[in-house]
Amino acid sequence: MKTLLFSLLALTISSSAAEPEVIPIQVRENLRIVYQVTDDMAHEGVNKGLFYARKLINTYEKQGIAADQVHLHLVYHGTGIAAVVNDAARKRLGVDAANPNGEILAELIKRGVQVELCENTMQQKGVKPTELMPGVKLVVGAFPRLIDLQLQGFAYIKFE
Repeated sequence: MKTLLFSLLALTISSSAAEPEVIPIQVRENLRIVYQVTDDMAHEGVNKGLFYARKLINTYEKQGIAADQVHLHLVYHGTGIAAVVNDAARKRLGVDAANPNGEILAELIKRGVQVELCENTMQQKGVKPTELMPGVKLVVGAFPRLIDLQLQGFAYIKFE
């Protein structure tokens, strides 16, 4: 009896150790995503929002989803401004390190990602439009932009 019980227990344990099922992506076209990035927190040497934007784009690509089906916007405001401005502006903002995001910003913009900065934040921080990294666009305000995109059906993700 004990042998049968141990055999059943071993069978249960071995079957539960099997590979879990990977749930496939269901929606494969007209993907709409907006990231709210409020901080210049780094992840693997670059801004966290930019890092995860590239990771998301790469994941969709590996799943065979065409780049023109992914509509990703990153809306920066608050201290996140330091991720999308040049070195001189970063220094005035109190960030001594050079901006490490130039390469990933250029890559994402080339891949169709919209990188946007709140004009109100820019003005409050004393940053000039000429101090933005190439390809960064201005929006009248982060919150109105986030609301607008969500009302258009964009999935919302917040980075802090």
